[in-house]
Amino acid sequence: MDKMHVAMDESDNSLRALALGQHLARQLAVPLCVTSVVASEARVEPRRAALRSRLAEQQADDVDVEVAVHDSAKDYLGRLAGREEVGLCMMAHGRRPVPEMLIGSVTAGVVRRANRPVYLCGPRFDADSHREVKVLMVCVDGSKLSEAILPPAVALSKRLGARLQLLQVIDTSAAAAVPPDLEEGGHADVMESGYVHGLARRLRSEQGMEVDWEVLHGDPADSIVSYLADCQDTLLAMTTHGRSGLSQVVAGSVSHEVLHEARCPVAVLRPADIG
Repeated sequence: MDKMHVAMDESDNSLRALALGQHLARQLAVPLCVTSVVASEARVEPRRAALRSRLAEQQADDVDVEVAVHDSAKDYLGRLAGREEVGLCMMAHGRRPVPEMLIGSVTAGVVRRANRPVYLCGPRFDADSHREVKVLMVCVDGSKLSEAILPPAVALSKRLGARLQLLQVIDTSAAAAVPPDLEEGGHADVMESGYVHGLARRLRSEQGMEVDWEVLHGDPADSIVSYLADCQDTLLAMTTHGRSGLSQVVAGSVSHEVLHEARCPVAVLRPADIG
């Protein structure tokens, strides 16, 4: 990653993404650029002036501003986020109850198109509590979909000098299915932690890095949000199925709830080969 972009419009909400972009760019030691998309040439200079004014208010006059003309912000930003040398930060709306509006239709479209992690901050993002990334927490559940986030997460943790932590949630209904005789003597906990423990051991061997792990119990979204509540300087990374259509939960039933409630930034990846 050679450059961090922040997608902004003229709203107050997009300032959350600016704060996240500033923190990541500083820690990665890469340039920061504010990027905005307008529908016509006539809107370029007014948008540029408005963004310059917002940046001045935030004492960020030295940040570059790019205003692109394109008929689809989703397509333009999706292609931008898909470039290996680029990181893209975006805000996520907190609207309910329509799932796509929960993260914003543009944001959802960018995640679907990028096939690389997009760095998002939800409505409860607390920039003061997450000024840098000391812990990169990765959600895994044993599926190939969830593990698709591991290669970029490992690379990013090394680049940031952050501790990598694997996080697995055992759904309450799944935990209840463990036979009673296996629960005696803590055998159930051993079985449940076997996957994430083994994954951490494999990463330590292959990547030559320290990897922590944690197993939570309960509703996945609630458990993750509760676990993150007291965390500071943390980035959560997770995958999403990212299917389009309002009949589907656009960011996945877990990831969209986590994004809505979490105070930390969330890197969301929709893998290219999930169909």
